[in-house]
Amino acid sequence: MTDPSALIGYGLDSPWLLPLLTLAVICDGPMPFLPSEPVLFSATASALADGDRWRLAGLFGATLLGSLLGDGLLYGAGRSSHSVLRGARRDDGVGAWVRRHLHRRPILALVAARLVPGGRLASVSAAGRVRLPLSAFLPATLLASFVWTSWMTGIGMLVGPFTRGDPLLSVLAGLLLAVLVAGTAGVARRIVRARRGVAVA
Repeated sequence: MTDPSALIGYGLDSPWLLPLLTLAVICDGPMPFLPSEPVLFSATASALADGDRWRLAGLFGATLLGSLLGDGLLYGAGRSSHSVLRGARRDDGVGAWVRRHLHRRPILALVAARLVPGGRLASVSAAGRVRLPLSAFLPATLLASFVWTSWMTGIGMLVGPFTRGDPLLSVLAGLLLAVLVAGTAGVARRIVRARRGVAVA
């Protein structure tokens, strides 16, 4: 019987991990359910526990590249069609906040939205739909991608000392962290909406 820990360890050390991580990050803009964050958390924790700095650098670079390429695709889809990404066209929450600030503060809008679940889809596709100039979009998305990649990599590094290189523990910790990050952001959004409702009332 195959040892699950050994199988996971093989996957985390596989040369295919970096291109697959890049592809997952590209795709999780329009499909946020894809597990790019747990993969990044798990691989980062494992690499840190092994003391493999080159692997850490590779994971950071693959994630950053995937974020930039995915943003480019979302921006292009937003510019080319108003019906491609209907899920990002809500008039409340992140989408409304982004549209209010996108032209005046594109860097703030894209960076802040990137840190909440679904914010990447809402912000980047909106930038395309409102025809935000490339001269404003490119530096904003570059900084947003760098901040998000640093934030996610940093979270993964926090669990490295606790997993001590155990692949199975790294994956479990990565899944738990992904749930906690998404849950915390969701609670924060509900609190903000509730306060806005009270203020309006």
